[in-house]
Amino acid sequence: MEKCVYSPNGRNWTKILFHKTLGGRSLFAAGAVLLFTAGMWAQVAPGPAGGGRPSDTVVSPVGAIAGQPTPDTGGYDLPDSGPVGLLNQQLPRWLQFGLEERLRVEGYSGGSFKPGNDDAYGLNRFRFGMIVSPASWFRVVAQLQDARPIAQNPPYGPPNQVRWDLKQAYAEFGNSETQPISIRVGRQLIDYNNTIIGNSEWRNQGRSFDAVVTNIHVDRYRLGIFAASVVNPLDPGISHHQEGNNIYGLYGGIDRIIPKSVIEPFALWRVAPSVTVENSKSKGRLDERAYGFRIRGSRLHNFDYRAEWIAERGSAGANSISAWATTFGAGYQFASLHGKPRIFGGYDYGSGDKNPKDGVRNTFDTMYPNAHDRFGITDQFGWQNIIAYRGGATVRLHRRLTLTGQYLDFDLANATDGIYNTSGSSIARDTTGKSGTHVGEEVDVYGWYELNRQVHIGAGIGHLMPGSFLASVTKGAAYTYPYFVVHFLDGVRIR
Repeated sequence: MEKCVYSPNGRNWTKILFHKTLGGRSLFAAGAVLLFTAGMWAQVAPGPAGGGRPSDTVVSPVGAIAGQPTPDTGGYDLPDSGPVGLLNQQLPRWLQFGLEERLRVEGYSGGSFKPGNDDAYGLNRFRFGMIVSPASWFRVVAQLQDARPIAQNPPYGPPNQVRWDLKQAYAEFGNSETQPISIRVGRQLIDYNNTIIGNSEWRNQGRSFDAVVTNIHVDRYRLGIFAASVVNPLDPGISHHQEGNNIYGLYGGIDRIIPKSVIEPFALWRVAPSVTVENSKSKGRLDERAYGFRIRGSRLHNFDYRAEWIAERGSAGANSISAWATTFGAGYQFASLHGKPRIFGGYDYGSGDKNPKDGVRNTFDTMYPNAHDRFGITDQFGWQNIIAYRGGATVRLHRRLTLTGQYLDFDLANATDGIYNTSGSSIARDTTGKSGTHVGEEVDVYGWYELNRQVHIGAGIGHLMPGSFLASVTKGAAYTYPYFVVHFLDGVRIR
């Protein structure tokens, strides 16, 4: 999990960041060049402002279960700004290119809930890719990525620094969108379900898998069959997966059994050669199976909802696994009101370990989730030993400009287990259970503005106030995280 950064005591974190980068010249120059270039492209790009067309940029800081507003289909304030897109128009259709540039500035205070633990830096990510499609049933995809921090406190490395890596490289036989069967082989993105197996794009390097994926789509029925190994990022050098650290799965989808809804049953099997074993100093082999289903629906008389339930069984060395989790979120949009406000609420439960010495692992394994805004935009907690409530609202201030505010409350599912981060590592634990269960509360405000189909900007701030548990087992400092992001995507989307 990448760090989020802020500076305490009322200091301006952006000034600190600029001071750390030679008076701000390097970061300011990077941002200025990005914005100036985008603006120039907007001036020379032909055509209208893309009214009614969906945005090309799919990565936005509104990815929560209940917190994501309905995509906007109105006009843009600026015309398209796509030189790579213009180049693609001049090329044969079997050869297309895609470029992505993202610059994010962020900060934190109270890192690890310790007073005075702060940092401020920028994160820059550049991607360039190519799609070669000599036939309608065959294509080859390749994408390079360079991800680097700007003025971050050392040490440097993944996930913020992964220099000139191979993000994607695969061949696909068939077309998953237009043909009933397709097979994709190589390094690729897998994003069936953002709670348990996704590509986690908010991180600077994101997540890729070395995998074989078969997708079947017949009428209203869909099925994905895959065998994959997550890529462990390296810096420098081409990243590679760990041998024996694999996940296999069946992920289905059935449309319209419930009106305007999709039912998604799935089964996952995860194995790893070495994991921690309860009551033992040695490691053991992971053999874990997850069974679950998700139901999601939208535009049900202005209502939308998502619900999911997962059970996990198996073994971790000599330990048996018995864990489960559920999540539910719903929203309602007042479509007739100015700004089309949408209110939403959500509930999450991830089981925890009841007894640290009984040889049974009850802590839910969140596997490979999309980390951002899973439990608030500070991204401090994962879906393990947690009970979380969420409520908030999104309002459209202007076409393609939304503002969201939300409140979250966190408790431990079991007092004898701890609280975990989004990567599954323990933050703190009291095995006696005497530190209480209230983890804390969080308040977030964030906005997202789509200038045109290619250039988007976002900003937000989240503040996490420790409860009795964190106050007892950590230093008890509040955690604050602000960010500002500029995202540019031009040409074809490399996926």
